[in-house]
Amino acid sequence: MYPDNWELTGPVEDGDSEGYVVESPTGMFFSLNRFGGRNDHENILKQACLAMDAEYDEVESEVYAADGAFPEEVGVEMQFYCKSLVITSRLLAMQYQDDVLLVQMQAENRDFDQNELVFAAMLKTVRDGLA
Repeated sequence: MYPDNWELTGPVEDGDSEGYVVESPTGMFFSLNRFGGRNDHENILKQACLAMDAEYDEVESEVYAADGAFPEEVGVEMQFYCKSLVITSRLLAMQYQDDVLLVQMQAENRDFDQNELVFAAMLKTVRDGLA
């Protein structure tokens, strides 16, 4: 479930995962990637964080614990500059059966704050689908 004016792209495969991205007209996005046959959700999250660190300068990050998180779910919230804007990116990795799911929610800082409930609703839809 996502807002009507957001666009769904996928499935997109990159060799390690299969994913979908839902993007708003203003560039905010929610992505979901499934890493099949993996049981290392903490490592997947670490790799994603390292990729963000390599892509952007001055990345600040902190552990993020989401409401309604699965028992085997870890998260990080990052902030960095891109084209003179402060960007917030939240990454959550969870073990689901024999797969790892990686969720990324990203937007310009003010947009992220204003759309926190939209991101929360999309994340709830994902979790409800897994329960």
